[in-house]
Amino acid sequence: MDNISTVPQIKTITIVTFIEYRIRNIILGLLTLSMVLPLISCGPTDQELEMLVSRQVQTVIANMPTPVVHPTTTPAATATPQPTATVVPFLPTPTPFQLRPTPVPPPTATAIAPLPTVTPQPVADFQKIYASIWPSVFMVKAGTGHGTGWLIEPDIILTNEHVVRGHSSVSIYQNSEQPFMADVISSDSQRDIAILRFDPNSAPLAPNSNPLTLGDVSSENIAQPMMALGYSGEYPIHNDATVDRPSANVGVLSLIIDFGPQSGGYTLVMDVPVDPGDSGGPVVNGDGEVIGMTRGVVETSSSGQRVVGTFYALHIDEIKKSLPALKSGLSR
Repeated sequence: MDNISTVPQIKTITIVTFIEYRIRNIILGLLTLSMVLPLISCGPTDQELEMLVSRQVQTVIANMPTPVVHPTTTPAATATPQPTATVVPFLPTPTPFQLRPTPVPPPTATAIAPLPTVTPQPVADFQKIYASIWPSVFMVKAGTGHGTGWLIEPDIILTNEHVVRGHSSVSIYQNSEQPFMADVISSDSQRDIAILRFDPNSAPLAPNSNPLTLGDVSSENIAQPMMALGYSGEYPIHNDATVDRPSANVGVLSLIIDFGPQSGGYTLVMDVPVDPGDSGGPVVNGDGEVIGMTRGVVETSSSGQRVVGTFYALHIDEIKKSLPALKSGLSR
């Protein structure tokens, strides 16, 4: 509850009444005096004078305004000002909590795909291959010229048609045994293939002379190594009628091109160096399989420009296609 200061009330009505009473007496006195003085001079009797004064007094009293007593307004209690309360909002009591680091999920181990196992590619051991196949490679002598031939079947030697062209029989020379004769039974001039047949029962073949295995080759084999065997150059015939082992040259397959059926068909372009005398010799891959037969060297281009380091070998597929007809004695 507010504290209120109470002011003592003054009796205003009593004071006003007292003042009016004194004023009235003064006025009455003055009126009486003003009337008495004339009357004295005129000489009225005392009774008349008293009556006159009485009437005058009553008249004055009657004409006097009645004092209006105004009620004294009791002033309202003045409220003692209280200090204005500053409203302070209640702050929520903070709930104590502990900051915890956001858990970082551990990295999920990503399964590392195992690297593909590299299939080891056998390195072509041409030295070993040469040792196993050279006894099956021969020098073919036709007249004053010579070339190379190789054993494809126990009684058949394969060579180039241009090596034996014009001859019905040729001499076959080898390294460790005496030479023997073979007949030219058929040829394919378009593919430059000729078949030589001999009697294995009478021909003194070396014990380790075996027919060579035919393989396959495609554009997938470009840049793979290969080896060519042959009797290039001036191979001397020794006094015992033997010759040295065939030479070996190694390179890679550069390209496979098709010259068309009238010009040899599919041909291997290689950088294996071959020379005159190597014609008709086998070209083998890293497995020792025959994939082609040496045909010659390109010395000039179709425009007459000199070409260096480009050599041709007949594709093995052309040989496979010709064999049935050639073995039957059909030439073309």
